[in-house]
Amino acid sequence: MTIPMVPFEGHMSYCLTRSLAMVLAYRGHTYAVPWLECVSGEPFGFAYIRDKRRFFAINGYVYHEAGQHLLRTLNFDFTFSGSPDQGAALDALRAALADGPVAVGMLDMGYLTYFPDHAMLRGADHAIVVLALQPDCVIVHDPAGFAAVPLPLDDFCAAWQRDIYTGKPFGLWRIGAQTRPPTDAEVWARTLARARANFALTTETLPDGTVILYGPEGMRTLAEDFRAVATPELGSLPFFNWRVSAQRCLDSAFYIRDRLPVAAAIRWEECQLYGMLQQASSARNYAVLPELLERLAEQETNFIAALNE
Repeated sequence: MTIPMVPFEGHMSYCLTRSLAMVLAYRGHTYAVPWLECVSGEPFGFAYIRDKRRFFAINGYVYHEAGQHLLRTLNFDFTFSGSPDQGAALDALRAALADGPVAVGMLDMGYLTYFPDHAMLRGADHAIVVLALQPDCVIVHDPAGFAAVPLPLDDFCAAWQRDIYTGKPFGLWRIGAQTRPPTDAEVWARTLARARANFALTTETLPDGTVILYGPEGMRTLAEDFRAVATPELGSLPFFNWRVSAQRCLDSAFYIRDRLPVAAAIRWEECQLYGMLQQASSARNYAVLPELLERLAEQETNFIAALNE
């Protein structure tokens, strides 16, 4: 039975893209969020962070680099900066807010105390929009579903200073004017170049010994690691990684469908495989995970080939 490729509406992640979209919309530039996510290049690529302590794998690449690529592609002047300490960070935020709302992050969700279960989210990275800075709190729009919510200043600074992976504690996005709206052809060319660059990444080892494997190799290695553990601790995979990966496959399938219909059809097949991984993981049906990942690796190989035709 052929499953129709239907646009998705529902709970969606894309926290940095949606935060940037809010700021851009305030400035009069409105874009569809799935389109922005694709233009950032984030849906193109797979990474398995292998550190022997957890399973963390996702269809995506370093998010703050994707955000910068997005703004450059759309020809916006911007800066993405950090600060050496809390005082300097709040001064920078205060100055930035004089021009309107500001996207901040990546930051640690575990200190966002308006989440009822924030303590369980410690270590998860996130981006939000600051609307106003008050003496004892900031007022934020959180793309996870919280509008105009106050966040005590101490909690905000604790979240904001914890550099998850960006190299920029107190990350602050200041977006200026758009020098020139790019043409559709320019956006497509830049997006495709970013996608191909992501798929060309090869295995790297970080100073702490953590290994990052990309693309089909990462999927097959993850499958092997699952086979080696009878009852693996899946961590965030069934809560975040699989569903976000599925969304990115679906959105990228729609994004490329008119220009690359064969690649889009493969991407839709990958979305369905991520859906199967979601169900199997939630049902603790560990035995089928390696096979699904092997199938996903095969389709990822086919997709890369179709994208390069």
